[in-house]
Amino acid sequence: MSSPASASAAPTTAPAPAATTRPPRLREIDGLRGLAIVVIAVYHIWFDRVSGGVDVFLLLSGFFITASLLRSVERTGSVAPLAFAARIVRRIFPPALVVAAATVLMTVVWLPRATWNQQLGDILATALYYGNWNLALHSVDYLSSNNGASIVQHYWSMGVQAQFYVLWPILIAASVWLARRAGRGRRRTLAAALAAVFAASFAFALWETATNQAFAYFDLRARLWQFAAGGLLAVALPRLRAAVRRPDDPRVTFGAVVLGWAGVAVLLGAGFFLESTQFPGLAALWPVGGACAVVIAASLSPGAGAGRLLNSGPVQWLGDLSYTLYLWHWPILICYLTVTGRGTASLLGGLGILAAATVLAWATHWALEQRLPATGLGQRTKRGAFALGAACLALVLASYAALTWYISFESDRLAEAAADTSLYPGAAALAEGLDVAEADFVPSTLDAAEDYDPALSGRCNQTMEGYEPIRCDFGADESDAAATVVMYGGSKIWQWLPAVLAAAEAQDWHVIAYTKNACIIETGQEALGEERYRSCAAWNDAVVAEIARVGPDLVFTYGSRVGYEAYETFPDYTDRYEQLLATGAAVVAVRDTPSPRFDIPLCVDLSGADAAECAVDRASYYDEGAFEALDVPEGVRKVDLTDYICGPRACPPVVGNVLVYRDDAHMTNTYAATLGPYLEAELAAALGSRAEAG
Repeated sequence: MSSPASASAAPTTAPAPAATTRPPRLREIDGLRGLAIVVIAVYHIWFDRVSGGVDVFLLLSGFFITASLLRSVERTGSVAPLAFAARIVRRIFPPALVVAAATVLMTVVWLPRATWNQQLGDILATALYYGNWNLALHSVDYLSSNNGASIVQHYWSMGVQAQFYVLWPILIAASVWLARRAGRGRRRTLAAALAAVFAASFAFALWETATNQAFAYFDLRARLWQFAAGGLLAVALPRLRAAVRRPDDPRVTFGAVVLGWAGVAVLLGAGFFLESTQFPGLAALWPVGGACAVVIAASLSPGAGAGRLLNSGPVQWLGDLSYTLYLWHWPILICYLTVTGRGTASLLGGLGILAAATVLAWATHWALEQRLPATGLGQRTKRGAFALGAACLALVLASYAALTWYISFESDRLAEAAADTSLYPGAAALAEGLDVAEADFVPSTLDAAEDYDPALSGRCNQTMEGYEPIRCDFGADESDAAATVVMYGGSKIWQWLPAVLAAAEAQDWHVIAYTKNACIIETGQEALGEERYRSCAAWNDAVVAEIARVGPDLVFTYGSRVGYEAYETFPDYTDRYEQLLATGAAVVAVRDTPSPRFDIPLCVDLSGADAAECAVDRASYYDEGAFEALDVPEGVRKVDLTDYICGPRACPPVVGNVLVYRDDAHMTNTYAATLGPYLEAELAAALGSRAEAG
């Protein structure tokens, strides 16, 4: 990924040039780009690892943009923000947005339908240059934890750079203003500002990498220090060159050679020796430091040592293609891995990916980085540049809108068909042994991942980190309802909401939900040490206190657990049951549903609804007599609806033309609703037993 600035720091034996002079080009920097893109592609394709190459691109962006803006200030007295923005748009937008539009087509041709909605959301975020924040939020979103690799995941760095392009002119303009006010030199003041940004951002990166690395990786705040390092390098190089009075001194040359080769070695080896989970903290210092070493060495002794490698024709050619090759290599890799079902590329497959990416990168470079500027289209005025950028953005938005329309059309078509309950009976097909005619199942894999109650990810559900109960009310008015039913537990209790609401509508019940992601109701979790267990324990205690205050007629909660182990376990819920019974409520403990731990809609897309590999072996999950034999306190009613989800031997992905799972663990809203009559009977029986006992 190259910067829009075209010049770099200069190799020279003369005194430092005047501030307003554009230094001659350091060809080694182009070679450094070429080396960085090779490292990025190789580590992505064959090793599925972070290489540190992107960190080099961020450093170089800081280097070029700082130097460019500083020259503008010293030449005109201003950062000229509109002119700067126009240059960015001309250079960055056409290749990035044309490739982003192409990924929509690649998604349709090569990726499973189950991923289309996710990919479209990521592509839209990419086109609007907030892709890094979109990926950061998904990296910690419990409901998005099953998302596969995004076809535009590599665009996160484009989002970070776009945000940097907005912030940096402000930083430099503010530094210039402060320098004028204080009567100090511009460069010295700017260096102090850059050092402050470096220190603050690096400290933040260390903290966030240690506490939430998945989010930190995409966080601009944890990346600013890399841009600042490049800026400091741009400010310092002229002084460094001026300080070297005899650049032809053999000692200077020897030092530059050692420094240059050391920088190249660090760049090549960083991805091998460093773990991806260490970025952007201390680990990122290695590629950033290596790149700084290469630039300093090239500045002191151009063409010497590693400069011979970096100035060679093939490496320079790759440097010219680095931006477009970066854009193309990742979507081609994702399509290859999806089609082949591999985790990493084979040797020949990887070479094919590189060949295809290189051809497309060359074509894009020729068309959009060479021929387009030569035509003058969008090149002569700021207004023309912004019009060019808008046209490129419109191309992505049009592609996005077309595929979004198709998904909506398919969803509406199937929703209309699903109104025929004889063709779409869902759980009734198992419960009543129905012979159901074959039809397109609902929901389709296009929107299965979104087939859950919206409240689950919003105001009605506590996050994994949250402590406080969140109450949501449904159904009949509480004061007039025939009974009040509380749903209490994690997302695998919440998945039953459509069935509970169907029962509530039929029975005139009021429903209150208290749910928290990834939280079971076992007591004593605070002793387990981790924050998520402490928050779960505190939330459980607070919810039980709320239930005691409400005084419901029935509490619907866990009876067993099928979690990450992918088989049924029985946490000791006895103490919690006793607490709930003490509120005067009847307790219904439901047997947990299977958690396949592989994405069911994706499997169905790739292998078909009837494929054996998309079904779950019932016996591997359940010891059939275990739940029946489970000892629970008197007043707790055990409910097992597994026979309405699974057949005698297997739990199929589609039952009664209804897709059972929306991900790797949770039922679709559509299927859960078909369980309503069977759950209603069990809840009504529990309320009846409570009334008799009372």
